[in-house]
Amino acid sequence: MKKSLSQDQHTLSGAYALDALPPEESVRFEDHLAECDACVQEVRGFSETTARLASAAASPPPEELRSAVMAEISRTRQLAPPPARMPEPPRRWGWGTILALAACLVLLLSLSTVVLDQARQVQELRENERRIAAVLSAPDAVTASAEADEDVSAAVVSSPSTGEIVFSARGLEELHDEDYQLWLTRDDGSVYSAGVLDVEDDGGVAPVPASAEEPGTEGVAVTVEPEGGSEQPTTDPMMAIPLEEGAGQD
Repeated sequence: MKKSLSQDQHTLSGAYALDALPPEESVRFEDHLAECDACVQEVRGFSETTARLASAAASPPPEELRSAVMAEISRTRQLAPPPARMPEPPRRWGWGTILALAACLVLLLSLSTVVLDQARQVQELRENERRIAAVLSAPDAVTASAEADEDVSAAVVSSPSTGEIVFSARGLEELHDEDYQLWLTRDDGSVYSAGVLDVEDDGGVAPVPASAEEPGTEGVAVTVEPEGGSEQPTTDPMMAIPLEEGAGQD
């Protein structure tokens, strides 16, 4: 049995209120609205809902606007109230409305997640900059360096008073499905991870801070590990740099 056109049109209220219909479909739906009070109410209700969702982004009106409106009210003749309140037809929410509302909510949640993530990244950058500045400006800061070959080199600035180091490198090759991982080494031969290195397109590693407060910390090392890093090194170090003045606590 062929589905009637009027039934199809009932499902387009939400998309029409969001101006999401193609021009020709929008014209057909407007013809339908002229004969369907239920859809008129549904479009009106959905428009009010989306307006409330967008109210958070609305800017406050200027103060002079309120004064102008109040002055105009005093000069405008008010209409008498209607003799009786007209009953409102029951509001019917179709699948189109429900899906459109759900899409709006998903969009708002996605935007909130993006904003929070950007705020977290900015906070992390500021904290890293503070830690790097503290190490580089410390009166007991000591620099050590090493070369894996003529094109690859790294440097470490350590400060016992801050208990941290700053590592940087250049000339690292691009890896596929693997990562460079930074390790802090102890005098007993054990190591602990200082994280996966973020290598730039030119093969450099921008200065990155790492905590070196564990007892016996005496150097750093870099290994190539599976993507995401490992709990313990799975390959021999491609470079190792001893700290001339241990940043760890003895």
